[in-house]
Amino acid sequence: MMDMETKLHFQRARDRLCMTCPVMFAGVPFIGEGYLLNLSPVGCTVECERSVLDGSYMRLRVLLPDHVPSIDINLAAVRWVRGSRFGVEFLHLPAQERSRLDRFLLGYRV
Repeated sequence: MMDMETKLHFQRARDRLCMTCPVMFAGVPFIGEGYLLNLSPVGCTVECERSVLDGSYMRLRVLLPDHVPSIDINLAAVRWVRGSRFGVEFLHLPAQERSRLDRFLLGYRV
């Protein structure tokens, strides 16, 4: 089990914030939990013990370290899978959730 921590640097030019926080996800017919390893306005990388399929769709709940309710991503697609990690593209976030995610990421800009 990983400790929750936030690193204050960006991993890539596409503004990926390196961080570790809990994430829950659900698709048809699976439910799982793991840890988000990096986050951008359009997606994230998740590490977990559960297998997921490249191209599958899911709903995610991200428990950010700002101690407010989780961010609910209504629809996301798995774009790649490598061992216990997979990359997710956010396809649909309600406007309020999009605003919270954007504000959170802006708080870590250098």
